[in-house]
Amino acid sequence: MAEVEFLGARLEKEIIEMVEETAKEERVDKTKALKELIQLGRKQFLIQKYMELYRLGRCSLDKAAQAIGITVHEMMQEAIKAGIKSSQSIEEYKKGLQLLE
Repeated sequence: MAEVEFLGARLEKEIIEMVEETAKEERVDKTKALKELIQLGRKQFLIQKYMELYRLGRCSLDKAAQAIGITVHEMMQEAIKAGIKSSQSIEEYKKGLQLLE
């Protein structure tokens, strides 16, 4: 079992209501709802961060995917959603896939 540590935090009423609503909708306790919201928020934060780095040419899709903890395919889907076009040619992409094998 993972090590657990207490973290006290002051939260705005709107955030507490959001946690309570999520807990009720998902039929879980508030702690579990808060954990899930934090994890989801962190993932979305990292996707936005690495999408911007990728857009600026400061990071590759595979490195971004690895940092976020998702697959390269999922990262490619995120790039498509963000309207970012790859600078990689199809030949370069295929060569990269061959190297991975």
